[in-house]
Amino acid sequence: MIKAIFFDVGNTLFFYNYDFLRGLLEERFNVDATSEELEATHQIIRQSMGPLLDQGLSHEAIVEEAYMRWFRSIGIDDEKIPSIIEAIKSHPFRHLFWAKIEDGTKELLTWFRDRGFKLGIISNAEGQIKRLIEHAGLESSFETILDSHEVGFQKPDERIFLKGLADLNVLPAEAVHVGDLFEADVIGAQAAGITPILVDRDGRYPDANCLTIKNVGELKGLPIFG
Repeated sequence: MIKAIFFDVGNTLFFYNYDFLRGLLEERFNVDATSEELEATHQIIRQSMGPLLDQGLSHEAIVEEAYMRWFRSIGIDDEKIPSIIEAIKSHPFRHLFWAKIEDGTKELLTWFRDRGFKLGIISNAEGQIKRLIEHAGLESSFETILDSHEVGFQKPDERIFLKGLADLNVLPAEAVHVGDLFEADVIGAQAAGITPILVDRDGRYPDANCLTIKNVGELKGLPIFG
């Protein structure tokens, strides 16, 4: 019987705020790029990042490499890119770069909590997750929030999942983990004995050996929740 649901953050519950980035690029670096262009190129770059986990890179290194590839793809000169990345990393409201949330997300979390499920966050991040959750007014929804930067190990390391289980006092067989990245979320959850649910919006993983959904709104219809 499932008692707990862990969620990834980026591209699962929260999404990149391209308007916020566009404003930074235009105002501080005189880069002219539309939000639509930023989104389209970001989606292409994001699909190539999962294998970097297999190389043992830290989340911070993977994020920096993603930004390098992303900004090159829209034609920003290499000598300007490090300054842009540093501006993002040192931004006083850094959490706002990932502050978009889909309609119905708050209601979904409430629906599960009202039915007795324990909810938690397990995310590879850079120390901004709690601030992001608070910004969205969701802090009361989760009984534990595990940010890899604060915990000291990142997905797919099973230790971050085991800490989540301990925090919620549930067994692996009593938990699911919902995330969008096979290499981090599915492999890590399976290593810890947790049932993974892959958010596969674009059909990137047709042969995934786990439950798959298009978005978190489909969770309520899964038989696993009875």
